[in-house]
Amino acid sequence: MKWVEVGLKLLPYIVSAVNSIERFFSSGKGKDKEDAAVATVQGILETVEAGLGKDILDNDEVQGAVRNVMKSIVSLQNIIKDIKSRESTDSDT
Repeated sequence: MKWVEVGLKLLPYIVSAVNSIERFFSSGKGKDKEDAAVATVQGILETVEAGLGKDILDNDEVQGAVRNVMKSIVSLQNIIKDIKSRESTDSDT
């Protein structure tokens, strides 16, 4: 259960990284944005680990999990954007 708690604590950082990359790297495309967001989250994790003086997470596995979560977040954001767009188009007619 402890790892679930760690994962849930990482979620806001992942969402923040995705939103920041979307906002500031509008010229980049999918994989480039994903790599930038993963690097942002990885930097946060490394800072936390340095502060604790421990290597608490397997970096390769964490990066893979972070990528999967990011893809889910972006997919959900795209679906919400599409729904809002359709709703505004429907209300205009």
